[in-house]
Amino acid sequence: MKKNNFILNAKDLASYICYRYFKIYAKGKKEISPIKLQKSLYFLFAYWGGFVRKNNNNIDYVEEKINQSEYLFEDEFHAWVYGPVIPKIFGMYKNNEIDYKELNEDEVFNGTDNFVKETIDSLLDELFEIADFKLVSISHEDNCWKDHFDIFDNEHNEVIPRDEIVNEYALRETV
Repeated sequence: MKKNNFILNAKDLASYICYRYFKIYAKGKKEISPIKLQKSLYFLFAYWGGFVRKNNNNIDYVEEKINQSEYLFEDEFHAWVYGPVIPKIFGMYKNNEIDYKELNEDEVFNGTDNFVKETIDSLLDELFEIADFKLVSISHEDNCWKDHFDIFDNEHNEVIPRDEIVNEYALRETV
């Protein structure tokens, strides 16, 4: 298993999420909100990591081991007021630095297993259907966010360790 490698680049994945939302989900009528983008990144990371870890640590879970990293991308989440956020991606999106309208999907997923893209697409289809603040509410239930969010901290910039996210989702009954 490629434990220390990352499957995708977070900026490329953010571009793909924006592209898929705009072109497929919203049919070119509206762009994704910053909240939905951030929560999509978070839940993709969490569910992917939890699934891979659970798969590789539990012989009865599935028939075949997944030879992929548990970590979908390298960027770290910070515990912000509205849940986990990747500050760099937040800033890039806010400043219109994420170009996605003419995205080439093959470039984003170049060198990855088809299973990765299929899993991401399936999760995105579900995430896009959930209201923004419902996603916030769901992320606020996660211990990895609760353990690193301090309501009295003005910065709200504490990193949520990747391993804590993956471990929390690997321990869930359903991933």
